[in-house]
Amino acid sequence: MFDWIKRHRLSFAIAVVLVGTLVLLFQARQASDGSRIQSIAQTVTYPIQIVFHHLFSVTSEVANSYLYLVQLQKENKELRQQISSLQEEVNQYIEESIQYHRLKVQLEFAEQNPNRKIFTEVIGESIDNFHQTLQINRGSIHGIQRNFAVILKEGVVGRIQTVSPFQSTVQLILDRRMRFPAIIQRTRAKGLVYGTHEGLELRRIHLRADIKEGDRIVTNGLSALFPKGLLVGIVTSIESEEHELFQTAKIRPVVDFDKIEGAFVVLEHVEPPPPPPTIPNQ
Repeated sequence: MFDWIKRHRLSFAIAVVLVGTLVLLFQARQASDGSRIQSIAQTVTYPIQIVFHHLFSVTSEVANSYLYLVQLQKENKELRQQISSLQEEVNQYIEESIQYHRLKVQLEFAEQNPNRKIFTEVIGESIDNFHQTLQINRGSIHGIQRNFAVILKEGVVGRIQTVSPFQSTVQLILDRRMRFPAIIQRTRAKGLVYGTHEGLELRRIHLRADIKEGDRIVTNGLSALFPKGLLVGIVTSIESEEHELFQTAKIRPVVDFDKIEGAFVVLEHVEPPPPPPTIPNQ
C-alpha cells in the first residue's frame, strides 16, 4: 500500500488537492445558499418584526401611562381630602375669630357702660308681616323681666315682650306694633319712633324743628323702656306735607338685625337721683 502511494505520490497529491478543492467549493456554495435563504427570511420577517416591536412599545407605554394615571388619581384624591380638611379647619378658625371679636367688642361695651346687663344668645326668631321677635336663652331665673331693654353696642335692639323661667321673647324695634319717644341728637327736637317692618320712622316732629339727613336719633329716657342716650338710627330722608303741623323722617337703624346672634338685656339702668324734698318754711 505504502509502496503504491510512493510510486503514485504525485497523482495522489493532485487527487487530494482536487478533492479538497471540491469540498471547499461545495461548503462555500452551501454557505452562499444559506446566506440567501437567511436574507430572504429576514426580508420577509422584517415588517412583522417592526409591527410587533411597535405594538410592544405602544403597549408598554399605555401600561406605564395607566399605572401613572392610577397613581396620579390616588394622589389627587388624597390631596382633595387634605384640602377639604384644611378648608374645614380654616373655616372653623375664621368662625372662632369672628365670634371672639364680636364677643370682645360687646363685653368691652358692657364693662364701660354703667348699666347692669346680662348677655344672651339668640336661639330662635319669628318674622312675619305683623311680628318681628327673637327668642333668647335667658329668663326670669336670670333676673329678666317684661319691658326690659335689649341693646347692643351699636344701639337699640328691642324690648322684652314675654318671659319664662329659662327663655324670653324680644320684640324688635322694627315690629309694626313698636313705638317709643326719641330725640334728634343735634337739635334735641322730639319725635316718636315707629317700627315699619322694613325700617324705622320718626313721626310727630314739629314742622319747624331743625332736622336734616344724617342726623342721629337717640332715646330720650322718658319712657320706661330704654335708658337715655341710646342710638336708634340715622335720618335718611324727611317728608312733610303742606298744611300739616308735623313732619316725618325715615330712619336707617344702626343695628343690623339680620346678623344678631346675641344681645344684652339691661337689668336696670342708672337714673339720676330724685331731687331732695323741699321743706316748707315754718
